[in-house]
Amino acid sequence: MALLFDTDLNRPADSLVFRHLDGRLFTEEEQAVVRNATIEELQAAGVYVHNPAAEAEAAAAAQELAELLFKYVIPHHEVLIPFMTDEDVLEYDRLATIVVAGADSNLPHED
Repeated sequence: MALLFDTDLNRPADSLVFRHLDGRLFTEEEQAVVRNATIEELQAAGVYVHNPAAEAEAAAAAQELAELLFKYVIPHHEVLIPFMTDEDVLEYDRLATIVVAGADSNLPHED
């Protein structure tokens, strides 16, 4: 782990060579340590690790969380009004009007 904290991670994207913070090149052994570090080790050292699976999981969890909240908020929206700013109440009313109008247009029409 100490090696990861002494790694200059601002290297060119096309470079495969790591350097110490003081500019010295890593030895082959040090290169292997960094290349074999786990995501958790890299993140602990402050490295941003792009993780598409984690991003997808977070997006799905956010959607599920929103649906769970809507299950309680929609039927009891009047409870939220005291906590909202005047601007948010106006925006809520505007958006609710759009949603209701859209829902009404999706209902089957009797001819």
